[in-house]
Amino acid sequence: MNRRQMLRVALAPAVVLGVGTGCSEPPPSPGSVKVVDPGDVTPTPSSASPTPGLPNGPLTGAPVGAPTAATRQAVAVPLRMSPATTPAGLDAADLVYAEFAESDTLHLTAVFHSRDAAKIGPVTEIRPVDIRSVAVLRPFVGYAGGPTGFLSQFESSDLDGVTPDDGGKVFSGSYTSTTALLKAAPKGGRPPTPLLDHATDTDALATRDLTPATELSIAVAGGPPMVWRYDQAKKHWAGKVGTATVTAASVIVLTMEYRTLDVRKPSPRSLPSANVFGEGAVLAVSGPNSAKGRWRKPGLGMVCTLADTSGDLLRPQPGNAWVIYAPTTAKVTVR
Repeated sequence: MNRRQMLRVALAPAVVLGVGTGCSEPPPSPGSVKVVDPGDVTPTPSSASPTPGLPNGPLTGAPVGAPTAATRQAVAVPLRMSPATTPAGLDAADLVYAEFAESDTLHLTAVFHSRDAAKIGPVTEIRPVDIRSVAVLRPFVGYAGGPTGFLSQFESSDLDGVTPDDGGKVFSGSYTSTTALLKAAPKGGRPPTPLLDHATDTDALATRDLTPATELSIAVAGGPPMVWRYDQAKKHWAGKVGTATVTAASVIVLTMEYRTLDVRKPSPRSLPSANVFGEGAVLAVSGPNSAKGRWRKPGLGMVCTLADTSGDLLRPQPGNAWVIYAPTTAKVTVR
């Protein structure tokens, strides 16, 4: 039984599956999205663009760059993007999470698994959004320190990581690489949990309310504008982050509450922070289509479930994905 079937069977009544310690969840409200326990998920292999001898990656549903990549541990790197920043390595990431940060910047969490990146950066400090987004994936994290409270949260998450202060040759200035990070990671790391139910050749993004789309925009007061456009010839979505053009097979916008975190050490400041636990509206574009629905992520060890308006799992095209955390005040437009 695949994830889609699991979801449909349990919708009436909905039952939430628990996982791990500290992830207990009260009964869901009527009409809420079914939560999938990552330990019980067996992903359905994608038949899209098969490559002989190369298995599909768990995060992309597309063939990996090398045979050994499918079974290795993922690595994750936080990056901070201003309009003037030139990012490195984002084109090789399987997943990128984007949080609207302070001073017209984005805080990105880039996850690498199926492909290597020789240069990733500029690497920035760890933040709660990084931990809460990727803990379920069990990556090795390369980061540039952070406020005392954030470092404590990272230590409590059971994630492993490395900073420039740890010595070694993992970082060159503000940059690192997948090879250096994997070399520094402890032995025995496991491959990441599949997060998305990728489409096969015959699957649509949604079973209901599917709409043609060529442009997606997310406007946030005080934040950098984000505009993605579909390239029909190349069959991907393209947007601009910093000074670079980035591409994705799918862009997924999760609407959620933001709160302000008051940091005291090592220096006092206030930071916006996306509340990635809970549920809310989702708008996804993949291929030439868009679909709306609901997302739900109860806790640290749970997959974020994406369902369309009929309650079926959304099925984006195989390939890399960007997940945008949009504040409830954001204006999200698709046409």
